[in-house]
Parts: sequence; structure tokens; C-alpha cells
Amino acid sequence: MKVEGWLLDIYPKHGEMVLWIKKRSGECIRLTERWNQRLYVAGNLADLMTLASRDEIADRCVFVEKYERLKDLEKSKVLQMTVRSDREAASLARRILRWGNYERYRLYNVDVPSSQMYLYEKDLFPLASIEATAEQDIISWRLLDRVEDTDYSLPEFRVARLSLETAEERRIRTFKDKLARITIGLDGESLLVDSGSEVEKLLKFIAIFNELDPDIVITEDGDSFLFPYLSHRAAVNEVLEELKLGREGAPFDIMEGDGRSYFSYGRIYYRSSAARLHGRIHIDEGNAYLYSDCGLEGLIEVARTCRIPLQRASRSTIGTSMTSLQLYQAVKDDILIPWNKNETEDFKDGLELLLADRGGFIFEPKTGIRDSVGEIDFTSLYPMLMMTKNLSAETVNCSCCPDSSNRVPELGYNICYKRTGIVPKTLRILLKKRAEYKRFKKEAKDPPLKEMYDRRQAALKWILVCS
Repeated sequence: MKVEGWLLDIYPKHGEMVLWIKKRSGECIRLTERWNQRLYVAGNLADLMTLASRDEIADRCVFVEKYERLKDLEKSKVLQMTVRSDREAASLARRILRWGNYERYRLYNVDVPSSQMYLYEKDLFPLASIEATAEQDIISWRLLDRVEDTDYSLPEFRVARLSLETAEERRIRTFKDKLARITIGLDGESLLVDSGSEVEKLLKFIAIFNELDPDIVITEDGDSFLFPYLSHRAAVNEVLEELKLGREGAPFDIMEGDGRSYFSYGRIYYRSSAARLHGRIHIDEGNAYLYSDCGLEGLIEVARTCRIPLQRASRSTIGTSMTSLQLYQAVKDDILIPWNKNETEDFKDGLELLLADRGGFIFEPKTGIRDSVGEIDFTSLYPMLMMTKNLSAETVNCSCCPDSSNRVPELGYNICYKRTGIVPKTLRILLKKRAEYKRFKKEAKDPPLKEMYDRRQAALKWILVCS
């Protein structure tokens, strides 16, 4: 079977990768490919041989050669193991560490989401224009556009907006409150479900929602309240089996992963777990930083460029998106991705640390009114320096170019001239595309087109901030 369209959604399920393609006709079609995640184990060769001979894993092991560390100039022999899911990868990795008394083995590629790893290895990206040929359990892909493109086409999405109200009017809604009404907005029209018993409202909503068949569903609190609430009320009314909102045709799978709290800039934040609608894209405006700031255009640009599934990109930090782009580059360069990053910084004495670990210096202007004041604005100053000067963890103070004339001012660290670092490689596409979008914005006469280019360049700017 041959299908042409755009790659809309991707996720693992029971040892397969499920992919939803939005066809040119507007129809969405589901494809699957038998695909297993792989993790890698490094260590003494004798220890690896002992590990590979264990009955539990003997049938899934093979020796391969990879660059174990970013600075390695030669590949090492490591043990590759296949696993059926992300959860199994983490579980097996913990067992391997115990078998080696937490000192014999080093684990790699354990916690990279399998959907992202599939994109990396197949050289795909979300909403790529593709031609897919499916034969049995194998899919052959042909890209019809490139991740570097800035004039790419997108499908006409069916975008629905969901909101609901509970019967009890109080400041904080709870799952015990009965459903009063649900509003579905699509194509400038609003459909209101507010008549009948609670069961009738739920069943009517499910029927209307699936008849409208949206590609993208936008909510204000879908992760934290709306979808968990609907799931709970459906369970209370014994119609949970009817709550089929994804394109899989299965009852609603309430949450993907667990919510988590994290500390940032002196404050503690809570990020809800994602409510996933398989085959559709759910964007929670209260849990989607990039979407709130740069709109759907900016979110799609980041998902395409950083090769991170659209639904994950909407809930990820800018750092996670930048990391995804670097992970893709590592996979293409055959570099393993450490599970627990514990490489220490090179030793520095007090004077060297004083020179190396400094913040920016700000010249304080003299108070007063001045004429003929000039301003210099460097475009993406730090990313541009890293790209043009080849600054990366493996290129600064490299062992292969001790006589390099390219050196860090004051510190004298040599910078590699034999190979390009992973950071400059990943920055190149971001800087190039952003410069093009800024130029397109200046040249565009149509206001909506100008706004689209502005949102795309702004999204890339946010990713560059954390480089």
C-alpha cells in the first residue's frame, strides 16, 4: 500500500510504531511498523561477554561499534540490546547495573523516547511531506520536502476547541460536580451540548466529536482537568467504554506518564501529565509554552526542525527541544547518548576558574541626555559565536589539535579544526532558517503571511536562547 501526505502523529504500541498520515484528500490513515527500541552497554570486553551470555538477554544481544563518548576519536565495541518499550528499557537498564554492582557497565540510549528515536533513525520529522509504502510489517519512506525548507506546505487541519462547565458554580471545580454543558468550536461555529441527563450529554458529545473528526484539539486545561474530569464522569455513569475520543477507536487512555514538579528561577512549578488522543494532536494552552507564545505556526516549526513529535513539543521546554536536535545529530554521527550524564568538568585552579567562569560585563553609562547615540544589536550573538568558532564540549581543548591557532581568548584553550562539533552542527540549521524567516517577514506584503513568518522566527529564537 502506498500513501502520500503528512506525518501527523507517532507513538509506540505493543512493539510497533504507530504512525498517522494526513492524506492530501484530508483523510487520516493509520500505518504500523514492527520496530524495537535499542539500548547499549559499554564496559570491559570480558564483562560484556559475561553479560551477553545471560539467559534472560542472550537472544536480544549483538556487538556493534559506536563512539561511546563525545570526545572519542575511535569507535568502541559495545553491546546492543533490543527492548519492546520505553518502560522495559529503563527496567532492563536498572537490572544490568545491579548485575554489574553499579560499576562494571555503562548504559546508553536508555531514556530517549522511542518515538523520537524512530524519527532520528528514519530521518523523518513531524508534518513532513512524505510518501510511505507499507508492506507487511515494514514501511519504506520517501521524503517530499526537507527539514531545512522554509516554504513547506501544510495540510488544512480541522481544529476544534473544547471547553465545559459543571453544574455546581464554585471557585474550584471538582470531579464530583456533575456535567452542565460542553462547547465544541470548529470552523468559526460553536456546538453546545447541554440537554438531557449527564449520560445523554456525554454520549451526545462523543458522537458529535467523532463525527467532526478534528485533527487538532485545543483546550485551556485539558491535561489537568477537562479530560480527567470527562473520564471520571464517564466512569461514574458507567459509559467509560464509550468514551472513544482518539482515532484508535479505544476507550480514552486518560494520561501519558505522570505529572511532575520542578524548580526553576526560584519558583516551584507543576506540569500535568499529558492527556493523549491517539491519532489527533491535543494542545493544552495552560501546559504549552511555545504554543501560547508563538501559535500553531511556531509550534510546528519547532517540531519539524528539532524532530520532536508535535504533541510532545507542545508540552516540552525549549531546552528539551534543543536537546532533541542534538540527540538527532548524535544518532546520525554514531555517538551514544549516556543514560546518567556524570562527566565532570576539567580541573581548574583558582585563577583559571576566575578567568573562565565569569558572567557578562555591563558598562554603566554616564547619566544624562545624549545626541547621536548608536546601538549595536548582534543577531543571535552567542549561538553565532559557537557556530563560527566551532565551540562544543568535544572541540574545546581537544586532544587531536594541540597546536590549533584557534584559541579561547585569555584562557588559551585550543579549539579543534579537524572536525565540527555537535553544537555548531545543530545551531547551523536554526540560525539559517531564522535568518530566512526574518527576511521573508520584511519582504511579505500580506499581513497574515508576515505574522506567520514572525511566529516561526520567534519560535526558533526561543530554542536558540538555551543553546
